[in-house]
Amino acid sequence: MKGKLFSLPSKFYIIKEKQMVSKQKIRHKLAQADFTDDVMFGLVMSQLEIWRKFLKAVLPQHDFTKLKIVDQSHLKTDYLSKAGRLDIHCTDAYGNQFDIEPQMTNEHNVAQRSKYYHALMANHMLTAGDKYQALKETYVIFLCPASFTDADQAITHYEMVSRQGNHLNDGTHTLILNASGNWAGVSDELKGIFQLLLRQPASFGKLGPQIMNKIDEIKHSKTGGRKYMELTGAFWQDAREAGIKIGERRGKKAGIKEGRKEGRKQGRREGTDEAIIKLIPDLVALTNDRQAVINILMKKMDLSQAQAEGYYKRAMEQEAKN
Repeated sequence: MKGKLFSLPSKFYIIKEKQMVSKQKIRHKLAQADFTDDVMFGLVMSQLEIWRKFLKAVLPQHDFTKLKIVDQSHLKTDYLSKAGRLDIHCTDAYGNQFDIEPQMTNEHNVAQRSKYYHALMANHMLTAGDKYQALKETYVIFLCPASFTDADQAITHYEMVSRQGNHLNDGTHTLILNASGNWAGVSDELKGIFQLLLRQPASFGKLGPQIMNKIDEIKHSKTGGRKYMELTGAFWQDAREAGIKIGERRGKKAGIKEGRKEGRKQGRREGTDEAIIKLIPDLVALTNDRQAVINILMKKMDLSQAQAEGYYKRAMEQEAKN
């Protein structure tokens, strides 16, 4: 009696095909990635020496001889800050904390995000019984390609100051680096960073060219390429899972009155909708190509052409209202 040939179910091949397509998309994204790419930014700026040189260029009066990069994932409490940005957080020898936030699109919330990040850092400085005087200084540094505030300077440093001009000295500092601002008085090191933010080759200073070399190294090394693909895949997975969780929470609330099963189902839909709509502006900033964004949504979120176009339209309408 002849043995039967074992055959895998068709679903297996569909899943494998989707995984192959995803990897091809990520490889293409890696090939196109520059300093403004979320994942590439995180990989480059997580290099201690680059971080130190960057901070020294922004805050030359500070001592960054001893610097420690801290995993910031434990600070995150919402899906956008966890999945949408690979921000970098570090502390110096004195316990002061520094957070860098790339802001490639104007979401009209820089002030609110600054307040949120300062609160996160301060919240993790104290333990039970500690006095408030133990709080160290916190710095939130936004890297922007254009002016997202009323200021047109290349570097704007905000502190807590009264209307009468008195400093509160609460130790909070927000710096907005505007690559399209007035470069007068800006160091060559920062000019090189600004060039990268504007998607130009860095010709000023040493740090910008060093970052370009690091990006090239990541792209052409197996380890760097693998890490990039892992992080990019995690970005999408986190966004989808978090969107579902948001929806389930809302669904459970609605489910109390209208039935838990239907509420949970509706919540999942709403959470996924919200996750996709909030991701689209970042994709637009990364690709500058409407069809490329729609294609990514179709492949990564298993949407039809019509669904992807519908989400894109809703996201752009919401962006225009903001």
